[in-house]
Amino acid sequence: MLNTAAHLRAALLVACVLVSARGYSQEAPTPIARNGVTYVTGGIGEDEVRAFHEVARQYNMRLTFASKTGHYLSDVDVSITSNQHVILSARSEGPFLFVHVPPGRYRIAARDRHLTETKEVVVPSTGAIDVRFYWDDPDRHGVMQLCQRCPKPAQQ
Repeated sequence: MLNTAAHLRAALLVACVLVSARGYSQEAPTPIARNGVTYVTGGIGEDEVRAFHEVARQYNMRLTFASKTGHYLSDVDVSITSNQHVILSARSEGPFLFVHVPPGRYRIAARDRHLTETKEVVVPSTGAIDVRFYWDDPDRHGVMQLCQRCPKPAQQ
């Protein structure tokens, strides 16, 4: 009986270790291939952020989307063109969109709600570029101040 109890405790200990290890593990983002371009998107939650930091070196164009007040944004429509040909059109599933493209010149158009920001970039043959897009806080966009002497609305 003692032998069985010891085996049971050992089995429970191993099960607890495996369950807790699974809770701390992070899966790498699943790459998507389209038109000869590979990309990953996401970055919601601490585990995903860590996973994106681990795979960042595999992508030579890394885009980040945030409000000017520092809040990360998702659901940003992105179009990447080269020589007026669209090489990628995607919607971000989080604040990160990491893309692997051939070296060269690109135009990136990123649209959050009704505002589009455009940037011209050059991807080097070695290394990578980090491109950040910032928009006004989406909760404050369109707020009008009706009187000139009124205090400005508080920033959130």
